Amino acid sequence: MSPQDHDQFWQLYERKARQPIERACLYASRTKTDSTMDIADMVAWIDTRIWTMLEKSAWPTFHDDPTPEQAIDRIIKHSSTLARWAYLGLCRSHFRRLENRANYMGGMSRAQRLSMACSVDAKIEKREELDSAIALLRKSLTANEKQKLAASWIDKADRSRVALVLGATRKEDDRLITKVSGQAMNENAVQQMRSRARRRAQEVLNAASKLPVFLFAGILIVAVGLSSAPVEAGEQSGGRRGMTSPAVQDAVVQSAIIPGEQSGGRKP
Repeated sequence: MSPQDHDQFWQLYERKARQPIERACLYASRTKTDSTMDIADMVAWIDTRIWTMLEKSAWPTFHDDPTPEQAIDRIIKHSSTLARWAYLGLCRSHFRRLENRANYMGGMSRAQRLSMACSVDAKIEKREELDSAIALLRKSLTANEKQKLAASWIDKADRSRVALVLGATRKEDDRLITKVSGQAMNENAVQQMRSRARRRAQEVLNAASKLPVFLFAGILIVAVGLSSAPVEAGEQSGGRRGMTSPAVQDAVVQSAIIPGEQSGGRKP
């Protein structure tokens, strides 16, 4: 690939290859590290690797002088391999950091551990932001918008849990999720539905809660990821039960719990 084609390649990379790479990194992080490895770190590692291969016209992508379109097709096809490379490149430092943190926490008393607030995301510093954002989405989105947002969620395994977090628990919601997951709907239509639903959710967060737009995906990923996380014995999730159904309420309550923090109140 000639240097004149590099700009075109990176434009195509952002438009076509970025999403498959992020999806592959999300899957690798979930299956190999229980979602503890940062997706942004994995994507950055892959970006650096691709940039190095491009500059050196290196195998296995740029060795035979491909066109930008051919190179992008190869990258998309082997996105899972790139994600595995990123995991292998980062796993030693990642697990060493987890081990050091576990040793540090192990030397603390229970009272000290419960007094600490462990951030679930660098962009979400306060638990109240997570609570208010989820409540805002459930209140502001229409039933159809919540239905489409859950049904078009990228990871099929998380669609039902996203629906619980958002409160999309109607029979027609389940039918649409089943239809999309069973590939009974055209992929292009699913992508359009996802784009419109996420744009609407971003508008709600940006206009009403004044949270940055990029927090939208992080909010739901944190909520879904923590919805099934075990709570340390003796901690209380607190507060009265609302008027919503128990399944939805449990999902929202669990999504707001941060490991290592005591939220107070009585057990429901």
